[in-house]
Amino acid sequence: MTIRTRILAATSELIRSEGFSAVTTKKIAAEAGCAEGSIFRIFGDKGGLLAAVLSFGLAETGTLYEVVDRAKETSDPGDALRAVTAALRDFYRASYPLIGSALADRALFDRYSTAHREAGTGPQQAWQLVHDVLVSHRDAGRIDEGADLATCALLVAGACQNAAWVELVSGPTALPHGGATVTDDLVGTLLPVLVPRRNP
Repeated sequence: MTIRTRILAATSELIRSEGFSAVTTKKIAAEAGCAEGSIFRIFGDKGGLLAAVLSFGLAETGTLYEVVDRAKETSDPGDALRAVTAALRDFYRASYPLIGSALADRALFDRYSTAHREAGTGPQQAWQLVHDVLVSHRDAGRIDEGADLATCALLVAGACQNAAWVELVSGPTALPHGGATVTDDLVGTLLPVLVPRRNP
């Protein structure tokens, strides 16, 4: 495991247990087994570190990328979307507690935002991943050529993000239909827009 990977893993675990504002680079270095200066050399500052953790450091992020890769190869666009939707909801559940600290600190948020912009990362990655899956299925002839895939991808990512926020604040039963069928309902609503109609 590289120093970068160890730092990301250590930061993620410490934030989950203590909150970002309570986590110091000294604690992260001790947890990661590296010099404190390595954190600044690799990530620049805490804003850059937080951006990297959310983009690459969460276990849920790695799972999401793996699910996306498999979804591109899945023969059924409905199955692909259901898998990606479930993985996105897990990612948002994990990331909300982390991003909350940045939102509460204006200076930290500015550094966090700048780090994302400089790295070409950020929250747009969520809908772009969904878009990549939809494009792969369109190119395979499984999705209507005329469908607005970018907007559909944004709808999926936005719905997953809001569902995770509702669950965190109000509990899953505050979601439509008691929250038990969010993924199936979302995909079922989008599929008629995406999948070509077959003439009898």
